[in-house]
Amino acid sequence: MARNVFISFRYSDGHEYKDELAALFNESDDTVDFSEDEDRSQMSDDSIQKFLYGKLKRSSVTIILLTPKAIKYNTTIQHVPYSYQYNTVFDDWIYDEVRYSLEDREGNATNALVAVYVPEAEQYLFQRRTHKCFVCNKESEVLSILDCNNLFRVNMMNVKPDYKVNKCPGIYDGDWDSYCSLVAYDDFKKDFAKYIDNAYKKRGELYKYNLVKRLQP
Repeated sequence: MARNVFISFRYSDGHEYKDELAALFNESDDTVDFSEDEDRSQMSDDSIQKFLYGKLKRSSVTIILLTPKAIKYNTTIQHVPYSYQYNTVFDDWIYDEVRYSLEDREGNATNALVAVYVPEAEQYLFQRRTHKCFVCNKESEVLSILDCNNLFRVNMMNVKPDYKVNKCPGIYDGDWDSYCSLVAYDDFKKDFAKYIDNAYKKRGELYKYNLVKRLQP
């Protein structure tokens, strides 16, 4: 069965990667791409919401393309009406696309998520280190995920304890212990159907994960 996907990306440093993925999907019978390149800079918040709801309604999996400029969300300062106060708010299409993907609303269930990182973004996402588990006494190379204020990050390593696949404390299975798996771009290209199908399976098991659907700047 074909999976309907939506690619969330930063145009300034991600459009070539996005086009490459879209071309792969177009050649496949397993994936239907509902991404878009429309300029939304002149749209109101309500118009953007309606536009994205329409796009996301036709998709079941959102692919977050992590380039260096996509890791940190853009923010802006807004005046609080009838006061002397100002608030910092997200002003970022990727944030909107992902938070709307995570909403469970009438006519659209929560989308599955996959975060695909390009080589240039690796240094901002994780560090490689050797870990020795005191439970199984095995030594292995692991990825130590760096913190960032991004929806993909807070939906990693968020499996509930009863459903954790990797039983070693502090170590998480890359495929099943995060609602949003982190996948290298080249690995994703080689077997994108597998990663999309894995994400889709987790979409049907939301009860296993502590989802975070919104952030504060």
